[in-house]
Amino acid sequence: MNAEFLPAGSVSHDDPAVERAMAAIDGLAPTEQRELLRSTYRATLAFQRTKNVDHLVHFANNLFATIRLRGNPDYVEAVRSASKDRAGAGESLDINEVLNRLME
Repeated sequence: MNAEFLPAGSVSHDDPAVERAMAAIDGLAPTEQRELLRSTYRATLAFQRTKNVDHLVHFANNLFATIRLRGNPDYVEAVRSASKDRAGAGESLDINEVLNRLME
C-alpha cells in the first residue's frame, strides 16, 4: 500500500482503534451506515458554515459512544431483540413502557 502523508498527530488507517471501529461499522445495517455518514456530513457542514468547533467535538463524542456500544456484542443483541419487539409503524408507546423495555 502507498505510504500515507498525514499531518503530525494523525492516526493511520490501520490503527487498532480504527480497525475496531470499522468492525463495528461493518456490523451496522446499510440504513444505519447511511445515517452515520449523514451525521458526519452534517457536523462538518455545520463547522464549515459557523467555524464553531463544538459541532465537531459533539459529533466526535457521539461517534465514540456509538462505536463503543456497537462494539459490545451484548448491546448489539439487545438492539436486535428490541427491534423485533417494537411497536408497529405509526403506533406510539407510553414513556413508562419504553423505560421498562430499556431496563429489561
